[in-house]
Amino acid sequence: MMHHTARLCAGAALAGLLAGCGGGNGSSLLTPQPPSHITGQQAPSGITARIVGVGDSLTAGVQSNGLLGATISPNPLGAGSPFPFIPNTQGNGYYALLWSQANGGANPLNPAISPLPLIAPPGLGQILVPSSSGGLTSILPSACSGPNVAAQSLSTALSVRINPSAVPLDVAIPGQTMHEALAQIGPTGPCNASTLPAPFNALASLLASENTDFYPILGNFGPGTQVDAAVKLRPTLAVVWLGSNDLLKYAFSNGALAATAPASLEADLERIVRRLQGAGARVAVANLVDVTNAAVFTHVTALPQALVANGVPAALAPTIAAGIQAFLQSQFGLGPQALLTLTGAQKVLGAVKVSLTRGVPLAAALAGAGLSPSGDFVTDAVATQTASLNAAYNVQIAAAVGRTGAALADVHALFAQIEANGGYYPLPSNPKCCSLAYGGGFFSLDGLHPSDTGYAVLANVFIAAIDRSFGASIPPLSAAQIATINAHDPYSP
Repeated sequence: MMHHTARLCAGAALAGLLAGCGGGNGSSLLTPQPPSHITGQQAPSGITARIVGVGDSLTAGVQSNGLLGATISPNPLGAGSPFPFIPNTQGNGYYALLWSQANGGANPLNPAISPLPLIAPPGLGQILVPSSSGGLTSILPSACSGPNVAAQSLSTALSVRINPSAVPLDVAIPGQTMHEALAQIGPTGPCNASTLPAPFNALASLLASENTDFYPILGNFGPGTQVDAAVKLRPTLAVVWLGSNDLLKYAFSNGALAATAPASLEADLERIVRRLQGAGARVAVANLVDVTNAAVFTHVTALPQALVANGVPAALAPTIAAGIQAFLQSQFGLGPQALLTLTGAQKVLGAVKVSLTRGVPLAAALAGAGLSPSGDFVTDAVATQTASLNAAYNVQIAAAVGRTGAALADVHALFAQIEANGGYYPLPSNPKCCSLAYGGGFFSLDGLHPSDTGYAVLANVFIAAIDRSFGASIPPLSAAQIATINAHDPYSP
C-alpha cells in the first residue's frame, strides 16, 4: 500500500475554515417538472434520456469544501489570493461530465438546460482558495454565513440557486451516508459552527453538510428523501455512489460515531438500486476508494517523505520523522498505523519549521503546536478498522450489484492501479500531473474531493461501466478533452 506524502503548508487555515450548519422549517413546495430535452439539440433517447445522480458530495460535484454553480471572476479577495477567480465546482463533477458526454457536449452550467441544482455565488459550504500569505482562505467568513443561512429554511433555500424553479436530475446530497439517502427527510440540527471549539470544526463540516445542502437540492420535490426524489424523476439511467461518508464519519470522529455494519450497508444499497430499477432505470453503482489514502490523510510512517516534500533536507528527514513519531507515541499513543489529518500534519510541519529555524527542541515545538485528538489525527485502531470496513463495504457493494444486475463502476480498481504506479496517474499532456498526494493534481484543496482532472478520470470509469453493461454509446472523454480540462484546472501543478 502506498502511503502518500503531502505538501501541506496550504492547510494552515483549514481547521478554522471548515464548519457545519443545519436546521430549517417547512413551506409549500414546487411540483417536479424535470427537463425533458436539450434546447437546440436533438433530445437523447433510450437509456440516456433521463440520467439521475444519486449519492453524496462526489456525485454533487463538491470541490475544496464548497458547492458552487458559477465561476466568480474576478476573485473578490483580490491581492489576498493568487487565484484570479473562484472556480465553479458543480460543472467539473463526474456526473456533470457524464451528462454532458451523453448530451452531445451540452453545457451543464447553462441554467436553461442544466440537470444540476446550480448554487449561486458565493456557494454553499465555505469554498477554499489559497491565500497570498500562505495557507487557505475563503470569501465567506464562516460556514454559517451568507447563503448557508438561507439554506437552512425551506422557505428561503431555493433562493441560493441560480435555477430555483428547475427540478434537478442530480439529487446527490453532500455529507449523506448510505442509510441517510434512504431515511433523511430534512436537516437534523441548527447551525452549530459558532458554538464548537476549533478542533471540532472539520468534523462538524463533514457531519453537517447534508443539513446545509438538503433543501437547496431537494426543495423542489415535496417531502421525502434523496432516493424518493430520484424515483419521482422516473430515470432511464441512474448513477449511485454512496458509502464514503460511512467511513469518513467513523474515521474523523475517531470511532465516536458508530460504524455502519457492512450487512446494513449492503441491504440499504440493494433497496436503493431496486427502487430505482422499479422506477424504470438502469443503474450503475460505484464502489469505494481506500479512503485512508486520500490526500487529506498522512500516514505516520510516511512522515519522512512528507518532510522532504515540504522542504526539509533529505538528510535530516528520517531523524526528524523519528522524533515526531516518538512524540506522537508518548503523548497520544499513536503508532505506525495512525493517520494525521490535513490540519494535524500542518501543525506538525509548523513545529518542525520552528525547531529548524529557531533552534527550539523538536519535542518542545511539537508540544506547543496544539495537536488535539479532536480533528488532528486518527488513532491506529480506528485507522485499521476504517481500512477493514472499507474492504468489507466493497465486498458488500459487489454482492448487491451482482444480485440486482446493476453495473459496477470500479473506481477502487482505478485507484489500485494508481497506487501500483507509485501514486501517480500519468497525464501525457502534463508530466507534473497527477499524483494522489496533497497538491499533486488529483484532489482539490480539501484533500477529499477530486480536482477537475480527477473528476474527468472518474467520469470515464462510469461511462465505461454503463456502455459495457447496458450497450449504451456514451462517448468517453478523450485524451484531448482531459488535456484541455487539465490545462484549465486550478488544482493541477
